[in-house]
Amino acid sequence: MSSSSSIASRFALKYNPEQYRRIIAGKEIILHCHHYNSRIQSTIEGTPQVDGKKIFSQAAESTFAEHVTAALDPADDTATKWQVAGALYAHLGYGRLDLSSVDGGGVTATASHFVEGWSAGFGQRKAPVCTFTEGFLQGALHAVTGESAHFVERECMITGAKACRFERVNGRQDAVRGIHKQPFAHTQKKKTFDSPANVDAAKIVSALVGMPIHGNDEGLIPAFGVYLANTPADFYNLASIRFIEEMEKHGLGKTARRLLVSDAETCAMNTFRGIMSSAEWAGLVQPMIEKESDNLFGIVAVSNALGWGNWHVDTFAPGRVLRIESLNGYEAYGFREMRGTSQSPQCLMLCGVAAGIMALVFGKGTVEERIGSYGSAESECVCSEKASCVFTVEKL
Repeated sequence: MSSSSSIASRFALKYNPEQYRRIIAGKEIILHCHHYNSRIQSTIEGTPQVDGKKIFSQAAESTFAEHVTAALDPADDTATKWQVAGALYAHLGYGRLDLSSVDGGGVTATASHFVEGWSAGFGQRKAPVCTFTEGFLQGALHAVTGESAHFVERECMITGAKACRFERVNGRQDAVRGIHKQPFAHTQKKKTFDSPANVDAAKIVSALVGMPIHGNDEGLIPAFGVYLANTPADFYNLASIRFIEEMEKHGLGKTARRLLVSDAETCAMNTFRGIMSSAEWAGLVQPMIEKESDNLFGIVAVSNALGWGNWHVDTFAPGRVLRIESLNGYEAYGFREMRGTSQSPQCLMLCGVAAGIMALVFGKGTVEERIGSYGSAESECVCSEKASCVFTVEKL
């Protein structure tokens, strides 16, 4: 077996400043918090017309069959491979897995990002919630041994159990699905509008990229008043695309899109509210804020350090209208790679976030009262062979 330090070195963050991309063990990584991750899970799994649990699990399985494989070394023995898989899970911020009995069919977890998310957003429930971990284990098993099996969560901390317990179920007939992507060429246009001189966006991005945002001893990432996780962009894109495709079979494609936009809006309200209330914001960004609207530019700078891509304010009327442009958003790029071109815009997360940050900065009342106070629409998208993705937010 390898030492913990040598394995940890495999997960060193690589940041591409031209593309605003975060990369860990060969995968592009997106930072989102427990509010967003648990909310999109609730949406996808809670829609009765589709098998949302399967969509969510398969997206994790496909993603981590690749990601764990990318983190392995040809010289690794089986024990080391499992050590790498568990360390990757914890480093990314999903929690801590005990894989010592994985060969016998049992895995336990005493900390879970998704349990934290559900506890914060929805409270205790009767059914296990760690679908993502089931998919991770299935993908990791395939990467480590080449075998295919299902993992089923039998006990979950969300229901009051002391730990989450996963059972390996053999006899699986279907194969682990790969991720089929075709690279495409896209010349990134130059941005046309900068932040106010007092909001040093480059300093904010540099400081956040330099922060050690990875799992602690519990495999969790408490930061900015939320629990963060480093999640491969492939997972979000697979889950969202497949959810919409399955809903379209029932004539509910527009409904699926509205739900995902709403999740992102709620996420932006909660996530950036936590960030703006954090010690990190107080020390880094708050000293740059001279007027209320500067908060918007601070938030956009923070988001550009999260791996979402490069977006910026284009035109702006405080409290009334915002035109914001994404030059290389992970949703647009992911759709182009996985599905090709589309007549419809595909950046549902950024669309919702754009509305959410306007409501957060300029809205009044509680978070619940602010949600829905601004409407957002994507008028241009890289998926439709446009130069960039453009969002317009207006007060309703």
